[in-house]
Amino acid sequence: MRRFHFIGRLCRTCVCAAALVGWAGCGGGASTTGNPDAAGTGGSNGGTTSAGGSGGTSASRGGTTGTAGAAGSAGARGGAGGSGGTGGSAGAAGSGGAGTGARGGAGGTAGSAGRGGAGGSAGSAGRGGTTGAGGMAGAGGAAAPTCKRGIAANTAPGAAFYPAVRWWYNWGLSKSGGNTGIEFVPMVWGSSTVNGAIPAGSKYLLGFNEPNFMAQSNLTPQAAATAWPALQTNARSAGIGTIVGPGMNFCGPAASCNGTDPYVYLTDFLADCTTCEVDHIAVHWYNCDLPSLKAYIESNNSLAGWVQFGKPIWVTEFSCDGSATAAQQEAYMRAAIPYLESQPNVFRYSWFSAGPIPNAQLINSDGSPTALGQVYISLPSNCQ
Repeated sequence: MRRFHFIGRLCRTCVCAAALVGWAGCGGGASTTGNPDAAGTGGSNGGTTSAGGSGGTSASRGGTTGTAGAAGSAGARGGAGGSGGTGGSAGAAGSGGAGTGARGGAGGTAGSAGRGGAGGSAGSAGRGGTTGAGGMAGAGGAAAPTCKRGIAANTAPGAAFYPAVRWWYNWGLSKSGGNTGIEFVPMVWGSSTVNGAIPAGSKYLLGFNEPNFMAQSNLTPQAAATAWPALQTNARSAGIGTIVGPGMNFCGPAASCNGTDPYVYLTDFLADCTTCEVDHIAVHWYNCDLPSLKAYIESNNSLAGWVQFGKPIWVTEFSCDGSATAAQQEAYMRAAIPYLESQPNVFRYSWFSAGPIPNAQLINSDGSPTALGQVYISLPSNCQ
């Protein structure tokens, strides 16, 4: 089966993924079968107080063993932490009252790093504290993930994929196999499974799969917004910390879609569901060149870019389309992954590895890596 991606006036094709049960387009069918920390919440805005003192031999900056000065006292805005002396520990940032989180003190040459300021305790949501040199993010600040790489596949990745690959999903709520230390992330594929059992210990939940495709979960923005509260309640009851929004892609032809433009669909969905909790967003992209992937995420003169939503992005399906050779798939992988690893707005990504695109598959039937899977494992990452 084929579907079409509309990019301005250009039409691009991509084949669709096999379902766990039957065929239903990219990402599998409506099957009921089948984590770095999430960002904190913001503090609030307010006024300002004094900064902490500098470290030194006694209390002045530049001493050899002195500890840093105390943090500024809490007011409407936390003070900045003191700078550490050589060998001294950095000052703690002042905690905000109703203000933006304070800035962490700079670490000493051999001292411990400053701690980020706490977010404000009252008022409307504000910006979290920025990170001190080498320190932790302030409360309300977003901590960047260290392990992004995953796989979208019906076959569980075997032990050889670990530790390069840290997570995977199969378009369903449960898995078979894959007990290799690689995190499984469940998905509510469509509205029929919003109340389905979520595996114990899950940190993340993926939302509806391409609802703008009638061949996929087939939901208008309004229908998705109506179904989302049940998904949300189920997720929070199961202890899910991060709910990832519907997985979006360009759709065509228009008669087969609940809207062709994924940016417009997500905008309408969020407008129709003002109480919906969507912590991160998920996107799909099948185009065999790096510039189009970058523009899809960041924007250009044809593409609005997913960064406009101000939420961490999961690229949950990507590869070249079904017409690409094995060599083209590998070349694109080698170009795309360094970009995804370095792009700060991309929280996680997963290469598409399923039957409809045979030259993109990473996993053999026994869970071992294919030749392309070996390349995927070998590419550098920021994962610690």
